[in-house]
Amino acid sequence: MKSKERNRILLNGMFISIGLLAVLDNVFSHWLFKWHRILPNETLSEYLEAALFILGLVLLGTGLLREIRNRRTKDS
Repeated sequence: MKSKERNRILLNGMFISIGLLAVLDNVFSHWLFKWHRILPNETLSEYLEAALFILGLVLLGTGLLREIRNRRTKDS
């Protein structure tokens, strides 16, 4: 395995895992169970949690799309 390929695999895995962690953390601990809030101010906290959720979706989608693209080019 070449170093460049190993770096792509590591980067894709990082995007997927961080994105999935951000999405699951926001859904379960912030929205469903309300275990902790980012800030004491409820209004600002809701916006920040939504922004982090969207960022998690972007990272997750980026990692998945990169991995799919890399696997397609590798198989070809």
